[in-house]
Amino acid sequence: MTHYFTRPAMLLALLLMVPVASAAVDFEQWPRPQDAREFARLDDKLPAVLTYFSRQSQQQLQQFYLDALGAPAEQKSRYGQLELVYVQAEQQIRLIISEQQDWRQVDMMVQATSH
Repeated sequence: MTHYFTRPAMLLALLLMVPVASAAVDFEQWPRPQDAREFARLDDKLPAVLTYFSRQSQQQLQQFYLDALGAPAEQKSRYGQLELVYVQAEQQIRLIISEQQDWRQVDMMVQATSH
């Protein structure tokens, strides 16, 4: 599967866009579909990022998160990517779902909510 992983620069850009807080993240509290294949995890401080791949369609993944977390606080599509934003337990989770050949790449970014 190594040929699918072409977006480390995007992950770095996402991390640089958000102020850093010092808290570890437990990604196990955030749901993932059964076929999720984890690729990368940066969870020792906020913002934290987990990237996984799934064979489910973008629509199936969107429905999975709708069923698991309810309606997102924000939703937008651009450049063929779907972005869903949820706020729970004083954390914001941003899900970016994009096409990667026969797979969908999901980047989960968790950050503290601003007060």
